[in-house]
Amino acid sequence: SMAQVRQVLTEYGILPMGAGEQVHAHIPTHTKSILMYGSPRTGKTTLAHAVANAAGANFFNLSPRHTDGKYPGSQVKMLIHMVFKVARVMQPSVIYIDQVEKVFLSDKKKLKEYGSAEPLNRIKKEFLKEVKTMAKGERVLIVGASSEPFLCVKKDQKSLVEFFQKHVHCPLPDYASRRQLWPALVKRHGGGDLTHEFELSTLAHISEGYTPGIMANIIRSLLTKRRIEKLPRFPLTCREVLNVMAKFDKVTMEEESALMDWTCKLPARLALDPEAAAAADTKAKQSKKKK
Repeated sequence: SMAQVRQVLTEYGILPMGAGEQVHAHIPTHTKSILMYGSPRTGKTTLAHAVANAAGANFFNLSPRHTDGKYPGSQVKMLIHMVFKVARVMQPSVIYIDQVEKVFLSDKKKLKEYGSAEPLNRIKKEFLKEVKTMAKGERVLIVGASSEPFLCVKKDQKSLVEFFQKHVHCPLPDYASRRQLWPALVKRHGGGDLTHEFELSTLAHISEGYTPGIMANIIRSLLTKRRIEKLPRFPLTCREVLNVMAKFDKVTMEEESALMDWTCKLPARLALDPEAAAAADTKAKQSKKKK
């Protein structure tokens, strides 16, 4: 659940960075890097910002979409060097990379499909070099986010998995989370508190498979300025939300299954359940044959 995700990020991210340098240097399980993976719009970037905010850390965003076309040629080397240098001087710091699987991807055909100005993996070499120079007492945390970690195969997958010390799956919200999210989103977008007649339990059940980001878009589309003005006379109903929700696609079982199969191949999971990993490999081979 997301409560467990927050607990892991607090334990391995916020608390170590919030501690002093002397304390941080003696932490036995010093974590330099954390990978958050899950379906798109499950709140991975928001969680990364939350970690930096809670620890009082500076936030550096090295995501491919932010650096693409801005630092051509050898300028990217200077960019990576300066980011790490400033991060060390102004520690605690969080260095964030969204779509991190594209940084570790070496397949040129796949990289060309993204239509970027320059190869998205161009920062990989200098980035890995700078990470190796990080000392134990430095309060600099590398946070990666990925919605398609399974794009990396063979050597790419091995380098991606081995680079990050902790792998955190950001799941789809469960019933209890959805029941809390809907009223919070309505209130945030100017809808006020839901009435007792609002069928919240029904909405929470039907909205299974929707991410927090999609849920926010649904409420944003529904609560227009004109609809908010009518709320005192005509309170929001579950039927209205369902009508708008029908226009948005939820996460498919195939997408979530691909993420779960990738989870089964992680070293920590292999140690606990090798049979699940073998089953995931068999399933992947069968899907390739069908294609």
